[in-house]
Amino acid sequence: MKSKLAFDHNMLIHINEARVAEGKQASALIGLAVKALSHPLMYLPLGFIEKVVGVLLALPIPIYSSLVHTWISNSRGLPNIFGMYLRALYYRRVLGLMESNVFIDQGVIFSHPKGVTLREFSYIDKRVMFLCSRVSVGRRVHIAANVFVSGGGTCEIEDYAGVAPGASIITSTEVLKDGARCSGPMVAASQRNLVRGHVKIEKDAFIGPHVVLLPNIVVKQGSVIASGITVAKDTESWGIYVSGKGEKISNRDPVKHPDN
Repeated sequence: MKSKLAFDHNMLIHINEARVAEGKQASALIGLAVKALSHPLMYLPLGFIEKVVGVLLALPIPIYSSLVHTWISNSRGLPNIFGMYLRALYYRRVLGLMESNVFIDQGVIFSHPKGVTLREFSYIDKRVMFLCSRVSVGRRVHIAANVFVSGGGTCEIEDYAGVAPGASIITSTEVLKDGARCSGPMVAASQRNLVRGHVKIEKDAFIGPHVVLLPNIVVKQGSVIASGITVAKDTESWGIYVSGKGEKISNRDPVKHPDN
């Protein structure tokens, strides 16, 4: 049975495994919670409670909804997992689709919430901004702090991809022809030549810090884009790109691990 809980036993197992990998001791309390949440009879009452709390948090009442959103989007809690949990309950009612075991950190902005799809075990880090009409984030994806997805177009990030801090994904462009202006949204539409596009980051690709992805490109499977590069055309699968011009220098080994 596929979990409907915000965080299920698989998330708790993941947290404990991460603690051990960092040289820490596995939490006995988390271990007990894993055993409890592994029992099917726990799903019905916990699922009901989560649904009620989520509905209450997401009530579309003027002023109340703004206050709740401000509080939820910045809530940390003690420990930090509590803030993640509250945001999960809230955003599962607000976003288009949000699966179980998704982390949304503080200060994340969704300009078009109903156009957002977040698959399980994705992690949206602090102050990420989604200013696009539609975005799909796959499984086991990490979008690091201060990533900026802009332009009002669309964006797709496939499973196991990663986007490092400060990267920009631009989904629209001003086409400079026929005397068009390019000074932004306060210019009359008749004087602009705005083209909205799509950016796709395929499975296992990695976007380095402060990379800029321009509209209508595909970062192919397994590509690695080094820090500070502007990418204006499609990459090659498993290619490694460095320098200001985004030149390919070699290939990386394809991922050998099975999906989980």
